[in-house]
Amino acid sequence: MTLTSSARTAPADDVAGAVPGSPLGRCFGAAAAALPTEHWNTAPLLVRAAERVAQGGRADFDDLFSAAAVDELLGPRALRTPFFTMVKDGKGLPRSSFTRQAVAGNQQLSDLPDSDGIARAYADGATIVLQALHRTFPPLAGFCRDLAAELGHQCQVNVYVTPPGAQGFKPHHDTHDVVVLQVAGRKHWTIHPPVVELPVKSQPTTMLGPDPVAGRAPVIDTVLEPGDALYLPRGWLHSARTADDRSVHLTIGLLATTWADVLTDAVASAGHDDVELRRALPLPDGDLDVAGFRAAAARWLENLDDAAVRRLVERRRAGAVPAEPVGPLAQDATVRALAADTHLRRRRGLRTRLQEGPDVVELVLPDRRVSFPGWVRPALEHVLDSATTSPAQVAAAAPALDVGDALVLLRRLLREHVLLPVAGESS
Repeated sequence: MTLTSSARTAPADDVAGAVPGSPLGRCFGAAAAALPTEHWNTAPLLVRAAERVAQGGRADFDDLFSAAAVDELLGPRALRTPFFTMVKDGKGLPRSSFTRQAVAGNQQLSDLPDSDGIARAYADGATIVLQALHRTFPPLAGFCRDLAAELGHQCQVNVYVTPPGAQGFKPHHDTHDVVVLQVAGRKHWTIHPPVVELPVKSQPTTMLGPDPVAGRAPVIDTVLEPGDALYLPRGWLHSARTADDRSVHLTIGLLATTWADVLTDAVASAGHDDVELRRALPLPDGDLDVAGFRAAAARWLENLDDAAVRRLVERRRAGAVPAEPVGPLAQDATVRALAADTHLRRRRGLRTRLQEGPDVVELVLPDRRVSFPGWVRPALEHVLDSATTSPAQVAAAAPALDVGDALVLLRRLLREHVLLPVAGESS
């Protein structure tokens, strides 16, 4: 069964108000426009590779991952546990059965991949799970960072490599939404509606008993082929099995911020706003005024203004996108070779803001503050608002600085890792 949408026909990049290169458009083509309104947290969305190709998109996901990458990561790259594991029939195999020991420097390691053990377990029907590749595999790290920026929610990636005629996990639900991208081979998916609507971590599948499906007919019963993409809201029961072909697929976990998270953030500051909520609890023999507490909490919540809530939401969204790594050699080379026409760009995922002080302006970073003379503010605003810039462009945008001043400023921002070199311009 193929779940289709009524989305308008559009180029793959023109979806959901996204900029060119939209990760959602990369996965779902024009149908991504319907995801926020018709599918998010609500209903699955399945888009076949052929649908994307008809809209001018790619047929595959080989730019993100490939079957060859599995052998590379478990072979010469020596990916360490817990970044890989093996499961069979829903149970993890003993780590000693697929890892080996080795010495690095003067340290004994015991968590390296044992290619012989992995091959034996895989031939015996075990699934290889490569975990959290958004932290270790550059194409997926960049894709997840861009997807998190588009969605405003944190993302993670696992890869599942299932041999022919095998099933890694029994029917279960996830406590986060997922995007499944079929990379290689074919896999038969069976999907049922939720038993628990939008479950959280404290509501795992195990609470549903040994048979969560309970004989119900599936809503989706289909085979995913290379290039197919599937979105599943959290709570939807699913299982997947291979037939005569092995399967490699990506599962991108969307770790959504909920209104409960925002409420938690708001409550953390409640004591600053309401004296009744700052009062200590009575001593054990005293009267516990639950009704008074409830009234104070309701009054505080009623007075919580929209702007405060929006600030809390924006803080969560900003925190969903991790700062991209800094290349220490490229960064140092750029600082040393910086010239008037050297192009630099903002570091993606780095949260910054400007704050005025007495005769100074502070650049506020997640872990520190960097002070500049107050007259530098127009130049800083130009840098933070520009996709790319150069010392010459900074001097042109902020008349108080000449090119020499701009070189000093941008060297400082490079050393603070606020700016990075544009690809191909570092030495």
